[in-house]
Amino acid sequence: MKSVVFIGMSVIIFCAIFALSVIFGVQSSQNTAIAQEQSVESAESDLNAEYNRRSGLLVNLAEAVKSYDRHEAQVIVEMSKARNISDNGDVNASMYVKAVAERYPQLRSVENYDRYMTELAMTENRIASHRKYFNTMVKEYKRFVKSFPTRIFLSILGYDEKDYKYLEFKNAPVDAPTGLLKD
Repeated sequence: MKSVVFIGMSVIIFCAIFALSVIFGVQSSQNTAIAQEQSVESAESDLNAEYNRRSGLLVNLAEAVKSYDRHEAQVIVEMSKARNISDNGDVNASMYVKAVAERYPQLRSVENYDRYMTELAMTENRIASHRKYFNTMVKEYKRFVKSFPTRIFLSILGYDEKDYKYLEFKNAPVDAPTGLLKD
């Protein structure tokens, strides 16, 4: 009689341990799937931040180019006036040319243009890196939710698998330009 009770207790204990293991496995699978979803969403958010950064840089780059063009045009007009005065034999012409040259000792817009182009190139490289990271997170998520026994555990809970798509790499990373408008 003692052996039947012992076997019965052993079976009950074994079933309880098995049931707890299944419950723990199911819950753990769901928690891990949710954590990986959040990793994918975080990677997507970081990528979107880089896209926004690029948009801002493009606006600043366009403004730097416009500013450079306006500034350069003004310098050319002033220098042309100075040459015309000089050609007409005005004694103060050399002083005028010197004053114009001192007003525009160096075109600083070129530095802004170069800086924005460098930052844009760096941002493009960061975007490529974030795309790669996003795709890695998607791959890890898909691998996890489709693996055995995880997919069984998740189906028990009625977990809805997310359909994340891989991002394509249409543009290769770019090198930062150097000295674009300098002579």
